[in-house]
Amino acid sequence: MKILLMVLDGAADRSNATQTPFQAAIKPNIDRLAKNGKVGMIDIGYKGSVESDFGFLNLLGFYSKNTYPGRGYLEALGAGIEPKHGDLCIRGNFATLNADGNLIDRRAGRDETGLEELANMLDGMEIDGVHFTVKKSAGHRVIIIASGKNLSTELMPNDTREINTPVRQIVAKNEKAKFTASVLNKFITRSRKLLERHEINKKRSKPANVILMRGFGKRRDIEGFEKRYGMKACCIAGIPIAKGVARWLGMDVIEVEGATGMPNTNLAGKFNAAIKAIDKYDFIWLHINACDILSHDGKREEKRRYIEKIDSEVGKLLKRIDISKLIIAITSDHRTVSIPEFKFYRHVPDPVPVLIAGNGIEADKVGRFNEIDAESGSLKLKGNELIGKIISLCKRKN
Repeated sequence: MKILLMVLDGAADRSNATQTPFQAAIKPNIDRLAKNGKVGMIDIGYKGSVESDFGFLNLLGFYSKNTYPGRGYLEALGAGIEPKHGDLCIRGNFATLNADGNLIDRRAGRDETGLEELANMLDGMEIDGVHFTVKKSAGHRVIIIASGKNLSTELMPNDTREINTPVRQIVAKNEKAKFTASVLNKFITRSRKLLERHEINKKRSKPANVILMRGFGKRRDIEGFEKRYGMKACCIAGIPIAKGVARWLGMDVIEVEGATGMPNTNLAGKFNAAIKAIDKYDFIWLHINACDILSHDGKREEKRRYIEKIDSEVGKLLKRIDISKLIIAITSDHRTVSIPEFKFYRHVPDPVPVLIAGNGIEADKVGRFNEIDAESGSLKLKGNELIGKIISLCKRKN
């Protein structure tokens, strides 16, 4: 039995005076799967910050504090970097400071102009015996690998997500981390001076003149997805963190031309790749990120329309596959709120809707897939129970 898991990143939302984007969207194909399958809610299990890597790992049944390598390491894998044991991996943003030194944009306007050249300028810097590898990642993001002795992940980030305030320093959580904090602060100071002087930043509408750091991690090895579940698996995604999680778990990553992780992504190409992968793989993880981006930008109506665009591709997929030989699961890794009147555009830890359909699965008779209707479905899952539930439904029908 084949399994296709679609993770619609940040597509789940909260309602305002009217409906969520899932409720408002006209999506006959996803709703048909809901009507003919099992529907319910998943509590991903967030405690504190709501981050996609935790959501992905929990949905795939792999999150553990004892093995979690940190976001920076996973982002590095996703960007095609193979960190060595002991390397400190850092998730970064190119960001914008004003003339007073206050942070005014954490994403440098989402403008990628010249960012690769700026990253290349910083690549290879050495400070106090520590070598820095710097590589532009998706959008405004950057991966930093610090290679040296006795580097620590026990650090407080300089990215507080606060706007119109100075960027604070990296702070060590303990005595052993003080050297690492000192080196990173020197890197930030030196790189800031170089960025501010660069010709590219004199031409950009919002200069990329500082690097924000968070998600400190180090390499840890883990048993793979295939070893645990006995299924050959692949991932189709545009963003590095999804690719990084997949690579850490030993999944093949299928690259799709034009898969950007943004609303302009090659959505049809990703669905075509998923259809082709069904012949070769037992488990296909299809990740779609655009709804999360639209939420963060407060574009609620565009988010609704994008859900309808996804539904159209689901309809094409259903015409090209034999649903009796496949289980399709659709969910989100978290909710991302897009309520313009509150200017609240962030991840929240609320449970998310899920559907599991195909292969003659007994239906709940929940006619629509959204955050409200799913409450009346039969599935009441914790995040790390999803794969086990899907597998149990496969076995029940074989």
